[in-house]
Amino acid sequence: MENHEKTLTESISDAKMEFERLQALLSEKEAEMKREEILKKHTTPITFLEGRGRWTTRVNGKQKTLKSRKELEDWIVSQYQETDTAKTLNDIAESWFAIDAKRSTDRTLVKHKDWYNRYLKDSPLFAKDMQELSIDDGYDWVSYCLSIHPKMTRKYFTNVRCVLNGIIQYAIDKRLLTFNPIANMKLGKDVFCIPDKTREEDTVFSTVERTAVCKLSMNEAESTGEAKYYAIALLFELPLRDGELCALTWGNIIKDMKGNSKLVIERQLVTDCTSGKAKGYRIVNYGKTRAAYREITLSERAIQILDRVKFLNTQKGYPTTQSDFIFMRKYKGIVCGCTQRCFDPFLRKYCKEAGMLVIKSPHDVRRTVCTNLYLNGMPPKRIQKVMGHETLEQTLEYIRSTNDDLEDSQFFNLLNQATPDNVIPMKTKVG
Repeated sequence: MENHEKTLTESISDAKMEFERLQALLSEKEAEMKREEILKKHTTPITFLEGRGRWTTRVNGKQKTLKSRKELEDWIVSQYQETDTAKTLNDIAESWFAIDAKRSTDRTLVKHKDWYNRYLKDSPLFAKDMQELSIDDGYDWVSYCLSIHPKMTRKYFTNVRCVLNGIIQYAIDKRLLTFNPIANMKLGKDVFCIPDKTREEDTVFSTVERTAVCKLSMNEAESTGEAKYYAIALLFELPLRDGELCALTWGNIIKDMKGNSKLVIERQLVTDCTSGKAKGYRIVNYGKTRAAYREITLSERAIQILDRVKFLNTQKGYPTTQSDFIFMRKYKGIVCGCTQRCFDPFLRKYCKEAGMLVIKSPHDVRRTVCTNLYLNGMPPKRIQKVMGHETLEQTLEYIRSTNDDLEDSQFFNLLNQATPDNVIPMKTKVG
């Protein structure tokens, strides 16, 4: 009886092993067939480079060169397999975010993921088969977004749509789609909420507003002995982002060959999103754009402000060595640098105290500096450089109309003040 049971157990074990072997063979055969199918779909030639003794090809515009053809074919299969079973936009979102993580800052990546989770992930647009998507699905998605955020502005929607377009473009690159099915949506002006600041003068400070705000900031600095309040006055003197202002150290002030004082912009304070969530701040040794590194000549007024900041910091016992931050504060008993959250409330308070109807932001100060540089005759290309913009188009977007501008009628009246020196001569017929 025992021998019979032992024989039966061995038979079952052998049968199980045989089944697993056949299953492995079947899986191997299926993988081989899948591989052949993928390689047939790969239309770009696989070329042998005789001079280098290597094989090369391209997948979605990405060139790859490897020692053997098999290695190259393995790579081709891996490129197609990652999206081979993808049917919906949700199926490829994770792959797109893996790419986005390599080219976006931590803070931007957190924003992209937040917009995806809030407006895309659970939407009908991302649950539908990609091959069946149409422009009508795009309009339905807009309604879905507005149902979640009824007061959405066009600018905010454009930011969310950038994530959607990025994922769709990834689908096109992977040949899951041949075109963007919602690219040609026409959205009227009344679809989105009108932002609070609708006039150009609402996004820039007039001379009267600037004078009042600077006076309030300097008065508070002197009355409290805290130099951090001078930051607002300094912002009006320099084309800085608030994150760049927070990262400034005394070592960033240098002298050039002519003896001019300059400020080197090479770092910024950013929200720490390395854990996947916005938590605290950190200094990074790069700017917001590739053009962010720059040297800005300090005006006499800026030098006076910085001298006063150093004096007040010394009086408070704050360190002022080359490596110390220019704007310091005491937080929970610890001396540390200021953050963007310090300066924004200061500015809002001064705007209210100055009686301004529209409360403006540190970024509006930056627009004001850009606009004033232009009105004072600085060439746009030089403004682009000191602003740290990558394109001239971006700089021109910062130049705004202000309450200080001449009326249109005054500009047109200037046309009548032509003198012989500035009149274009009329062409006369000869003979």
